[in-house]
Amino acid sequence: MKKILLCSLILGATTIVSAEEITVYGPSSMKWIEKKYGSVFQKETGDTIKFIAIDGIVGRLKLEKKNPKADVVVGLTELTTEMARRDNLILPYTPKNIGNITNEKFKMSSDYVTPLDYGLLAINYNKEQIKNPPKNLKELGEMSKKLMIENPKVSITGEEALQWSVALYGDNWIEFWKELKPAVYSVEPGWSEAFAKFSSGEAPMMIGYATSNLFFTGEDSAKYDSFLLEEGSFMYQEGGALVNKKEVKEGAKKFMERILSDDFQKIMSEKNYMFPVTNVEIDKSFENVPTTDKTVKLSKEQIDKLIDNLDEYKKELITVLKD
Repeated sequence: MKKILLCSLILGATTIVSAEEITVYGPSSMKWIEKKYGSVFQKETGDTIKFIAIDGIVGRLKLEKKNPKADVVVGLTELTTEMARRDNLILPYTPKNIGNITNEKFKMSSDYVTPLDYGLLAINYNKEQIKNPPKNLKELGEMSKKLMIENPKVSITGEEALQWSVALYGDNWIEFWKELKPAVYSVEPGWSEAFAKFSSGEAPMMIGYATSNLFFTGEDSAKYDSFLLEEGSFMYQEGGALVNKKEVKEGAKKFMERILSDDFQKIMSEKNYMFPVTNVEIDKSFENVPTTDKTVKLSKEQIDKLIDNLDEYKKELITVLKD
């Protein structure tokens, strides 16, 4: 009996010792990874998640390159993935359940990152002020001073809009903005500032997200909506990657394997207000979000060129909008 009890104690101690704490870096919008998904992960693996909200993820990983604190990083885009890869900050990893992504367009361009969600840039508009929303860029450009855009130098949304123009027009991306310029009412510091003015009625349109429709409920659903341009809607994505360190925790690999699980994808859609990259069932409210099969993404060549010229592109865009 004593031997059995001793063996049980030893096995229990082994279980406790083998449990790992996985440190995850990501944007503040993903705190749900610890708060809502953490208990699911611990129940399945015995490991725990410690989420740390970081602004400027790649910059933080660079500062800690010699002594990495994080095990996993989430919220990487196509651009920031390539930036991190170039600096040897992340490791390639393909989860065994990568087949859960049944649509090839939801896969990201690098095997260093596993996609966890996607969304579409859209034009949010006031239905009371605009009865017939434009169908394409030409029609949008003809709507004088009706559209707010975000500054690409300081706004993530503004930078994504710049990427949209590159994905559509390639090296001639500036033509996108020249055609759009007559419609521009103002250039706002960020999405929040633009949305505040949009919702107060200062301007009837803004560059935003198709999933903004999830917030247009009640009276707002009769007043606001979003539309997509027929040239193609920009698909922006976020993904996760293993941080490059001497000893990669097994728990970190377990986390990467679960990014594409039904539990993770469902919670992500509910808390991140983004579309899942798998076929998991999501809330019916997403039926009100405009979607299209005509989407555009950055090519590998465009990603490389953007990284090498991003600051210059941003300056050039601001100059065009000011002239």
